[in-house]
Amino acid sequence: MNKTLNVIYEEVAEVTGLSIDERTETLVGVSNGYHLTIGMKDNAYVMYASARKNGSLPDKEFAKEARKAIEGVRTVAIQGNNIAFWIAGASKNKVIANMIAAIKGATDYLRAQGYEDACECCGKPSDRINAYNISGGISFLCEDCYAKINQSMREAEFEEENTEENVLGGIAGALCGSIIGAIVIVIVARLGYVAAMSGVVMGVATIYGYEKLGKKLSGRGVAISALLMIVMVFVAAVVEWNIMFSREMEMDFFDGLGVFGTFLENSEIKTDFAISLLESYVFTALGAIPAVYSSLKKKRVAFDAYQIQ
Repeated sequence: MNKTLNVIYEEVAEVTGLSIDERTETLVGVSNGYHLTIGMKDNAYVMYASARKNGSLPDKEFAKEARKAIEGVRTVAIQGNNIAFWIAGASKNKVIANMIAAIKGATDYLRAQGYEDACECCGKPSDRINAYNISGGISFLCEDCYAKINQSMREAEFEEENTEENVLGGIAGALCGSIIGAIVIVIVARLGYVAAMSGVVMGVATIYGYEKLGKKLSGRGVAISALLMIVMVFVAAVVEWNIMFSREMEMDFFDGLGVFGTFLENSEIKTDFAISLLESYVFTALGAIPAVYSSLKKKRVAFDAYQIQ
């Protein structure tokens, strides 16, 4: 957890009584009779509550009115089985003030509108609701729902551990994914851009392809996927440059590809190609590395299930 986030959470926790959960980097606890969690999402602070009225979630009109009535929030929406409140503010002090105001305002508003603290799975109010870490995220569940989810996850974990990795299938899947990534790189380049987003596509598609057909993602699978990404970025660069070369020479693409090596014998062109290729690798890395890291991080916590408080 970074220093700024920790400072914000500590000050809010001191006033509201919520607790900091280091593993999920969130604030979590009970305020005014409602279970709440606050965390970062897309560079914004979002507070979640699980509440129902007569067993039902709020509608769009509730979200619209709540945004106007609750101090400190800029958006209210229904996300899955929870109510999400986006905290307003840009500076640290403003975020802290708005977060504290939103915690009190949201819980007061929910109570005034007749909404009860409820299990986000079955939707029933219960005095046996607790906060649980489920696959790296916080869920507010009754004990019965948690038991069912935990049992299901243990079965899935057992199946995962006993699944044999299909390396050949994984290579085929990663190859298909990396080809998709290469096509995106070429298209984006033809539009005149060199974007890290192409790297995200390359990373996600390649890793997903390996895991989908390989049935399992190991360290070996990551290494194979990385190697294929390196190769396919080079292939994408050659294809993109050959498109330009073929058009200039008024040649068919495949005829141009046959003499592309000769084209690169020119030292100035070779230097330009090398610089372009390096840029492609850098931007691909900027996109692919975080995407692969995120995928592996999710995988590491995929079977986490335990009570936080």
